[in-house]
Amino acid sequence: MKDNKMKIEQRLQNMKKFYIKAGEMIDKLPDAIPEKTRTLLKDTILGDKDLKNLMEGIDSHRPPRIFLIGRTGVGKSSLINALCGSYVANVSDTRSCTENAKIFECKDKDRVLMEILDTRGIAESESLDNTITAEEMLINQINEFSPDVAILMLNCTHRDDVNSDVQFLKKVTKTYSEINKLKLPVVVVVNKCDEMAPTRYKNPVEYPEIKVNKINEVVQYYKGIIMKNGLKIDNIIAVSSLIDWQTPDGMEIDVENIDNLPQYDIDNLQIAFDGRYRIEELLDILEEAILDFEAQMGLRMASRLNEVVDRLAKHLIKIFSGISATVALTPIPVSDIYILLIIQSVLVSLIASLSGRDISLETSKEFIFSMGGIAGAGYVFRLVAQQATKFLNAVWPGSGSAVSSAIAASGTLAIGKAAIAYYLDDKTMDEAKRKFEEAKKENQET
Repeated sequence: MKDNKMKIEQRLQNMKKFYIKAGEMIDKLPDAIPEKTRTLLKDTILGDKDLKNLMEGIDSHRPPRIFLIGRTGVGKSSLINALCGSYVANVSDTRSCTENAKIFECKDKDRVLMEILDTRGIAESESLDNTITAEEMLINQINEFSPDVAILMLNCTHRDDVNSDVQFLKKVTKTYSEINKLKLPVVVVVNKCDEMAPTRYKNPVEYPEIKVNKINEVVQYYKGIIMKNGLKIDNIIAVSSLIDWQTPDGMEIDVENIDNLPQYDIDNLQIAFDGRYRIEELLDILEEAILDFEAQMGLRMASRLNEVVDRLAKHLIKIFSGISATVALTPIPVSDIYILLIIQSVLVSLIASLSGRDISLETSKEFIFSMGGIAGAGYVFRLVAQQATKFLNAVWPGSGSAVSSAIAASGTLAIGKAAIAYYLDDKTMDEAKRKFEEAKKENQET
């Protein structure tokens, strides 16, 4: 099975290499594959906009720069950990601008996940001297930092007077736009939803309706203040950043005591309880709000590497299912059995490459055959049965091909899901077979 220590970045690099060589690989397909099919494969895979953007982003991503503003105790560090899905907010401050603002590099070992300018709300700031006001000082710091997005953090259970912070942020965004000729996106995060009554419900899936309604009321309250003050925001969302941590040996630890642990334990902290609420939605909002493509990709690489791989694999399945459906529309019975097998083999090879494995088309074929029974006999018989539907064309032109196309697409979809289970989710071959059968059954019912 795949090496669990393989870095996902390396998997993506392997995928990029495979993608770059895809044209050459298609050109070297067996002569039995028609030129029209080769062209379809190449144009569909290499010409896919989303896939191309993702591949470009692998090489040209950078850590997003996030400007955080919020009062003390609002949960900035917990939000950082929640976004990253790991304990990274215990980083030391790498460089300072001036008093009251610090720039942090949040890291996972040597990899920089994101850069964060942590500031205090304007109501809590003080000027350095009589020559510069607190507002001017912070605006200078923010312009020097050049953030990709600003996050205004508010507390779900303490409705502090945030008018001054909203007014300050309004001034910052205006000044930033004037100086840099760029819009500074603003996302408002209402944190600590878990502390909303009834407080005994910490697991988001168990939030009762009364708790959700209260959370929504707070969001509307803050939204009214923001609108009244004329601050333009990209979105506002209520979240919980609650995560309880445990050491590698299973001992739960209070956040306040984490810094006292041995460094090994800190570096390998695990999630004991995940009380995060709507963090995935927040990531989507931030990704949409950030205007710089490299920073967008950096956010994906920082906080959702596994999701990037999963999304990419599912996107490949969608592409190849469509290609299979198109190929199966040919009116000549049995002619496309081999072509479909090759198409599905390419799909399996690409999915396998995401796990860090560089497998051949022959190995991919063996995987496909294993889904159908001993020596692949069952799978081949099903393909032949699929082709038999084309004989319906003799009685009702077009009917047989339509049935065959649907079967080809659903079969490729099932093969792709089985490949994800085996190569990416580290399932056994028997478990992958069950996934294959489940996917086929789902396709038959839809």
